[in-house]
Amino acid sequence: MYKFVLSELFECRLVDSETYVFLSQFRKFVQWWLDQACESHRSYDGLRDSFYKKWRVDWKDYNSQHAQTSSLVAYGMLKSSNQLSTKENEWASFAVISPSIVKLEEKDRLVFPTRLAKKACVQLVPKTDAQRVLLEQAQNGYWKLGQTFLTDKWCAIPFTRYLDLTSEKKDPIVQELLK
Repeated sequence: MYKFVLSELFECRLVDSETYVFLSQFRKFVQWWLDQACESHRSYDGLRDSFYKKWRVDWKDYNSQHAQTSSLVAYGMLKSSNQLSTKENEWASFAVISPSIVKLEEKDRLVFPTRLAKKACVQLVPKTDAQRVLLEQAQNGYWKLGQTFLTDKWCAIPFTRYLDLTSEKKDPIVQELLK
């Protein structure tokens, strides 16, 4: 079995105010991690382990998966800081959503928890037949959603599936996408 990953870029509309709030908060999460970091944190694990409990106190209402994804983004920014600004006002609003919390619901809507009893909802806008088929297949459980990258205008989603490439029988799910 081989892991097959197909990433797709969708236009999107943010459906509710919670999604807009979350996008601006995610930016603040990343900046928080950048502000906590110092030269002595040479590994991602060291950064996360040193400050995770403090993040949970400072952002107690938010889903803990957002600590994980925002710390990964911050660490990546720190590692490439000679090429990338770590000043909050110099980078675009975006969010990275963990695959463990993002769900694809009916009518091509992505939903994920943000704060206690709050969810964000994003309407995907498929532009091609292949995108429509891919979303339909994902809703039917043929694909799992990967770590999603979200802005206020578009959403990049990796879809994953395990395939047996040694079999002469072609996978009908993949074949439908290739039509």
